[in-house]
Amino acid sequence: MSQATVSRMFLRLDTIGVTVGEGRSGRVLSDWARREFERATDHRRRNALLDGMFGEADRSELIDLLALRRAIEIEAVDLACDRSDRADHLALLRSLELYDEHTLSGGDFSRDAIEFHVALCRAAHSAPYSVIAEALYPDVTRLEPLTRAAAHRLGEREKSSEEHAAIARAVIAGDREQSRRLTAAHFDTMIRWLSRLNEEEFDELVADLNNPQI
Repeated sequence: MSQATVSRMFLRLDTIGVTVGEGRSGRVLSDWARREFERATDHRRRNALLDGMFGEADRSELIDLLALRRAIEIEAVDLACDRSDRADHLALLRSLELYDEHTLSGGDFSRDAIEFHVALCRAAHSAPYSVIAEALYPDVTRLEPLTRAAAHRLGEREKSSEEHAAIARAVIAGDREQSRRLTAAHFDTMIRWLSRLNEEEFDELVADLNNPQI
């Protein structure tokens, strides 16, 4: 590239705030650019941790994840009972509809199930809860089929749709005690399913989900 082309490129970087001139010494990254690169590095590190956790499918870590979500969402629904509005209620109800539609049609219900939990956290109208849910939960879709398969393996019926609907009704009614109790019970059930499987049974479930029969 010619010197003029390089100069134009650096000028463009200066204009959008990525670099700043240092007299005759050239250019350095701006403070804003450094922060953005640090954030990108943190995001890559977070994504690598998530991919590793689900890729290895370590049962204890998945149970820990459910326990963490349990603690977060109990507090989120408590806040949602006071802070949620009509738009939040409609989002919860819509996610329930989509979950049932995709379950009946044989479609992918996992994203609908997770979207319900994201909607619960958003309904708290608190940035920390929304950020945690929106950053972490999309990757949790891989856990939904596993918990359902665990229930079937143990001879139990998975009742997420009914449990989600009960939680939504409690939040819409503003019943804090009921919403907390139902949310805790919902996660306790999933934790119990995974805890009751032995390591061999758990590994078989993961293998079946990763290699579905054609």
